[in-house]
Amino acid sequence: MEAPKEPHSVSLKVLRLSRPSFSDQTRLPEPAKDTNLSVNPNAPLDHDLHETNGFVFSPLLTLPPTFGSAYVGETFSCSLCANNELPDASGRRVFDVRMTAEMQTPTQTVPLDLTKAEAANDKSHLDVGESLQRIVRFDLQSEGNHVLAVSVTYSETTSHNEDHPRSRTRTFRKLYQFIAAPCLNVRTKVSQLPLQEHSDLKLAQMKPASFALEAQLENMADGPITLEKVAFSPKQSLISTSINWDASWSDIQQMDRPFLMPRDVTQVAFLIKQLSDEKQPKSQVETTKDGRMILGQLTVRWRTAMGDPGFLTTGWLTTRKRP
Repeated sequence: MEAPKEPHSVSLKVLRLSRPSFSDQTRLPEPAKDTNLSVNPNAPLDHDLHETNGFVFSPLLTLPPTFGSAYVGETFSCSLCANNELPDASGRRVFDVRMTAEMQTPTQTVPLDLTKAEAANDKSHLDVGESLQRIVRFDLQSEGNHVLAVSVTYSETTSHNEDHPRSRTRTFRKLYQFIAAPCLNVRTKVSQLPLQEHSDLKLAQMKPASFALEAQLENMADGPITLEKVAFSPKQSLISTSINWDASWSDIQQMDRPFLMPRDVTQVAFLIKQLSDEKQPKSQVETTKDGRMILGQLTVRWRTAMGDPGFLTTGWLTTRKRP
């Protein structure tokens, strides 16, 4: 019969780091003057509007009550805290506390770097009630199930004899599971533009081809986002021109960056041209195994309502070139 497992002297707390959101609070209506009701209109508010505690936006912000949603393209950040849970009268010591972490994605397992938190304890031992805190960050690049695995190793004394102390090393591991959902849904369409008509068919076919790339960007997140940049990175045999809000043409006035509410859709477009034979030989045009022409990749950058950045790069976009 196995003996019951002894509880660990060190506990692990994992807290996700995220920016606050705007607090949705509504004041009560002012009571009528001919009534005897004495109701404070600010009663439903979490804070008194006149008490800012040194920060003017305190009444307007709130911390997330739950883990929240994790989206592809954003950086997942959390704080790892190893706490000494021994009682004051135990007489034991905890030392050599170490933490390691890894992220298990749908395709691979990635070891994570742990950075020291500001003003965090960095001693080799933990007194009663003290904590060892580290920050871990990971760029979410794939959809689906993710598991944050954290291992804690520590040593503790097992006797009260200061002349001949005995110690043991213990280890435990905890798993934290979450799902990374897509923040942006990208749908692309490539069309080859017709060549200029020419009496000589062979001469017309030798002219460099041009393509129009259209992409629809749909906000799949729970909150609004602002598109900061949409760029197309062509292959060496091609050049691209943006015809979006950031176009720098002299006859086009620059527009504001698109602001997308949840499920809003915006469309972007690029003009792609193949370099002429003098500038780039056709032999250097890259194709797939089935003969499709590789054009390049689309990159999108955005920010959430509270300024969190996001980044997404599509796979290689291809098209079948007409002869």
